[in-house]
Formats: sequence, structure tokens, C-alpha cells
Amino acid sequence: MTQKDALEQALKELGGRAHLQDIYPIALKYITHKEGSKIYDSLRGCIHDKRRFRHSPGMPTGWYELISYQDEIAKFKQEIVKRDEEISSLKRKVELLEKRPTVEDFIRRLVKATKSLFKIHRSHADYIRQALEVLGFTKEAEELASWIEHKENRLADAVEKMAEKPAVQVDIKAGAHAQISEQSIVNQHAPEKSISSNEY
Repeated sequence: MTQKDALEQALKELGGRAHLQDIYPIALKYITHKEGSKIYDSLRGCIHDKRRFRHSPGMPTGWYELISYQDEIAKFKQEIVKRDEEISSLKRKVELLEKRPTVEDFIRRLVKATKSLFKIHRSHADYIRQALEVLGFTKEAEELASWIEHKENRLADAVEKMAEKPAVQVDIKAGAHAQISEQSIVNQHAPEKSISSNEY
């Protein structure tokens, strides 16, 4: 092994950068030399080969590193930048996915909206209840069915009370249409307190 090869091997073992006092003893293990020879002077001359070694920038005198070591560092730094960009992209995707409502959120909103629109579209509430059952959301379907039944019972009770003691006389001529909403019936036969829209 040449002296330059020995110095390069020593630096590789030391991680690519080290002080001369650590480099020389390792390099000497790989070369043969005579006792009393000026081996250190010879090694010092070899380490100035600028194609293979260089003084470590920003370090005190005596620190040297492999040129190839710097090339590897540059490659690793490029790889780090690339990975950081991939991580940032994945984080953005995760944030977007976290903002999307879950199926459970959607079903809760659907049930709530169905209750709100019940007065206008009574039959649609049943379609949605059936759809929930078909999709396997039995708990939500049962909740909606119970709520619909409660509303219908309340409406039926109000109609019965109105029939017993009508508050309004309605004269409907042939061809005319009359519409009585749940709200108007309940308002006529409810106690004095007002009904909150949240109950629907």
C-alpha cells in the first residue's frame, strides 16, 4: 500500500476527517518503513495531495479530510433536501385528509338536516331513514325513526284536540286546496309558551 493509500484508509477509518496526530498512527499500520526514517515528513508531504486530501475548512491547523468525503456529504445533503420535500408533501396530504369529514360526521349532519326539513318534506324523512338502514347505519336509522314517530304522535294528538274543539271554521269550495301544517295545528292547541325551532 502506498503512503497516500494508507493516509486515505486512515481517514476513512476516522470518519473522513481527523487531526494529523490521529491519522499518522493508523496510516503507519499499513506501510512498511525503516526505523529512524523520516516517515512523518514523507506522510506530511503526501497529505498535501489536493486531489485526495484537503485542510478542513474552519478547523484548526492539522485537521484534514478526504475530498471524496465532501462529495459524499454533498450527496447526503441533496438527499436530505429531497426527503424533506417529500415529508412536507406528505404532511400537506395528511392535513387535507384530516380536514375531510368522516362518514360518521356526514351521517350525523344528514340526520340533523332531515329533522330540520321534516315539516316540509315528511315523506323524504322516511326515504332517508330507509337509506340509512340499507347502508348499515341502524343506530342512526332507529334514532330517526323514533324521532319521526314522536313528531307524528304529537301531530296526531294536536289534530284530535282540534277535532274535539275546533278553533277555526274552514269553508272549502270545490276545486280549492287547503293546507294545514303541523306548526299551525300545534300553535292552536299548545300551552301559552312558544315552541322553539330547535325541537324540530
